Amino acid sequence: MTENFIRHMVAFCGSLIVLLAYFSGYVSSAHGWWWTGLGVIVIYVAIHKLLGSGSH
Repeated sequence: MTENFIRHMVAFCGSLIVLLAYFSGYVSSAHGWWWTGLGVIVIYVAIHKLLGSGSH
């Protein structure tokens, strides 16, 4: 894979994540599902632990 392709892939994945986060927040807000925000904290902790495990 070329550096240019990887750059485009990362940009696309980042954009997709932002759009999915916006849509899920919009739907949660429309239904009054405030508790779905707690999922963000759980996902953050899981990703942080996953990324940190390789540096030891």
